[in-house]
Amino acid sequence: MSDFTVVSYHTNNFKCFAEGLVGDCERFGYPVYIKDVGYDFDDLIKAFDYKISFLREMILRFGRVLWLDIECRIVRPVPRDWLSPLISSYSMGRHVGLSSGVLMLSASDLPTIDLWLKYAEAYPLYPDDSVLDFLIHATDLEFSTVPFEFYDRDTTSPIVRGLWRNAYTVIQHPTVNRWPDPVKYKRAFNGKLNVNRSQAEEVSRQRKGIFFRNFGGDIGEIIEVMMSSQREMFVDSGWVFEPSTSRYAPQMFWPEDADDFNSKPVSFELSMKYFYTKPKGKTFREQAIRSMRLDSEDQKKYASTREVFSVLKKLKWSKLWFR
Repeated sequence: MSDFTVVSYHTNNFKCFAEGLVGDCERFGYPVYIKDVGYDFDDLIKAFDYKISFLREMILRFGRVLWLDIECRIVRPVPRDWLSPLISSYSMGRHVGLSSGVLMLSASDLPTIDLWLKYAEAYPLYPDDSVLDFLIHATDLEFSTVPFEFYDRDTTSPIVRGLWRNAYTVIQHPTVNRWPDPVKYKRAFNGKLNVNRSQAEEVSRQRKGIFFRNFGGDIGEIIEVMMSSQREMFVDSGWVFEPSTSRYAPQMFWPEDADDFNSKPVSFELSMKYFYTKPKGKTFREQAIRSMRLDSEDQKKYASTREVFSVLKKLKWSKLWFR
């Protein structure tokens, strides 16, 4: 019997993802609790921040919990060395960031959750994982981390940001849910849009990136078929393609939100290059972390005692043991 419970919640527009995660938990024998919130949030940051108080409730109810965003899928047993407190993380050059889409927490982490909730409420313009990133920078809080990968299909990271997998994949954390309104998510995580592009162009480019990061089939084959324009509509790996019109979309969003496959970036390699190109100056997350401050009470209670520290030193990278 598992010593943790998988927990998540969904709004009305994400209800379609719950069945997949529940089925995975049943297959691997993990207790699972999925809450139907019953409505959609009018603000994306509020939807993210709801997670924090929900996690507190779940820990009090179940003890040790594994939070997964509702769109996540479990494809292999969760390694036994995934111990709380644990969070997923990514590396982009010298920048290491956190993603709260995968979290393992227990009763001993309740003070951390309370602190997290306090500063999420104090800084409502920043996503919940940016706030937690700030707290790890500003305090002596320590998390074990499990890395995830956006593009490299040969990765040894146990978490992948798509519906593709390899021999090391434990959790798939896709982002196809962003397809209907990808610009909303870009604003939340990046703060602003490219002012040199039209709204339609920005949407199409964001969707093309979602395709390259998430598609689980043969991307090269799809590009070749779509460029030929000689085939009627077909479905591959949960996506719909119509070469005759150059339209495509995840199956759940077809045809209402179909888009132009010829939009940029035109190749997987270019998409990866653009994604990993560091912007001029500080990233939005780096600016957010620098702008947040502990209040005087928490400064005395939690402020880091280390004269020089970095998130790389403070985060304990988990060994990839697959048992």
